[in-house]
Amino acid sequence: MPKNDHFTPITVGIMGGSASGKTTFANALSAELKEFVPVVLNQDSYFRDWSEYTEAERERVITANHPDAVLWDALISDIKKLRDRDAIEIPTPGTRAAQRGTEKSNVQPSDVVIVEGHLIYWSEDLRDLMDIKLFLDVDAHERVLRRMLRDVAQRDGDLEWAINWYRRDVLPNFPVYTEPCKQYADMIIPFQDENPVALHTLVAGIRSLIQENTSSS
Repeated sequence: MPKNDHFTPITVGIMGGSASGKTTFANALSAELKEFVPVVLNQDSYFRDWSEYTEAERERVITANHPDAVLWDALISDIKKLRDRDAIEIPTPGTRAAQRGTEKSNVQPSDVVIVEGHLIYWSEDLRDLMDIKLFLDVDAHERVLRRMLRDVAQRDGDLEWAINWYRRDVLPNFPVYTEPCKQYADMIIPFQDENPVALHTLVAGIRSLIQENTSSS
């Protein structure tokens, strides 16, 4: 289906705790809406590189679960551009992705923009750009088990390091910066297991919104 330049793209936020299934759900949603060629932006791609700190200082201040970890201006700017149907280029300078030398890519606008991350509703400016805000609700024990499997088994990580990082960064920040943002969600989706009913309901709603916007434009 060709893109329609006469209405603002539908922007969907997907938030939840670490290892709640945000990327899995975002990819499933994108696949169900493939005729619109959705853009999927991961908040993690906008993690700052902390290059202004010395190596010793970085070890003390670096975080991935506090809002300070995100280059908010860059993330918000890119979403605004996509909503204005302008292309963006990623990775953004100053991010960990850029520091790692990730190859630059040009992201074209779409009728559907999906933004996923565990801090995205913390920013009011970012919330205001979203038409639909979802929060994936998963038992804390299940999230910890998923994260350990991901960090150790799937990424060849060190279990002791993964546990220490979880204690240092995830545990103190989740109840302050992630969990309270559930209040901003339009839909809270249980995602202990796959939830095809929620997915298909959401897909139908997005298609309806696009049809309404197309008809009124």
